[in-house]
Amino acid sequence: MDNITHSLTGALAAKLVETSKQSAEDQKGTHRVLFWLMVLCANLPDADALLNLVGDPFFVINQHRGLTHSLLFAPVLSFFPALLAYRFSSFKNLKALWMTALVGVYLHIFFDVVTTFGTQLFAPLSAERYSLDWMFIIDPIFTGIMALTLFLVKRASRHRKAFALAGGLFVISYLLLEMVSHQVAYYRLKETVREQRIAAQKISALPQPLSIFRWTGLVQTEEAVLQSFFSLFDTAEKQVFAAFPQARDSYVDRALQTHEAVWFMRFARHPWIQSIPQAEGHLVEIRDRQFSSNPELTRALGFAERQPPFVLRFQFSSDGALLSTTFNE
Repeated sequence: MDNITHSLTGALAAKLVETSKQSAEDQKGTHRVLFWLMVLCANLPDADALLNLVGDPFFVINQHRGLTHSLLFAPVLSFFPALLAYRFSSFKNLKALWMTALVGVYLHIFFDVVTTFGTQLFAPLSAERYSLDWMFIIDPIFTGIMALTLFLVKRASRHRKAFALAGGLFVISYLLLEMVSHQVAYYRLKETVREQRIAAQKISALPQPLSIFRWTGLVQTEEAVLQSFFSLFDTAEKQVFAAFPQARDSYVDRALQTHEAVWFMRFARHPWIQSIPQAEGHLVEIRDRQFSSNPELTRALGFAERQPPFVLRFQFSSDGALLSTTFNE
């Protein structure tokens, strides 16, 4: 999820925090401290973006949404901003500051898990990535709901808590609608696979941008990756798969033995392998089809088609020697 939306989730959560047994002035100061602490910590797990300074794309992708996004590490991570707030603010309740920071970090983790990339919830004990696949990585509708709520809370002279509560309930309702939509999409996809007697190894229903009713269906088989773009309102006849056959030759066999390919095949949810002859040599390319976009939607929005991210390439010479391995270039 993008950091603007993470900030808004933290801000909305902070608006629901109440304090008691304080003067109006003290309460105002407390709210300000807790508000900005919550907003900060709702973004804090993305501090792993600093890993980009390392310059190793394999290391960066492997560690992204890793330790800083772990449920186990969150209590430790949230302690440091809480301690800074305790040291430099007038609010001297370290437990309340730590709990506020912890809620902010957990909010970030949750709203990353509802997207599709995958989050290492139990790092460093496990590198397995978890995702609910309810929401596209950027959802303007969801972001707009929270932005409008916070605008109304800011402008209202009375009933601010009512506006904040209503906005919070609306956000929860939207998430529940996304969850139901995903379940329906997954059931539709699974039924299509069953009716067409496809020997599926893995099935994924992933959200498309700008609509909670449009989905990408991905089916992994031994021979190919099958992909369809469909709406929940489409008839069964409209759910047509495009097939992306898996290449298998001596070049592919050699590439799959490298540690880079072993790692990528674990990372990718729907890996697609291509073997491409060239004038002077041979190219083996492995992509993850989950990161491919709907070409019809791309054209409708007026965007130029771009190379998908997370592509692993092996360049071989004409005599079969491995010349180079590149990732994300």
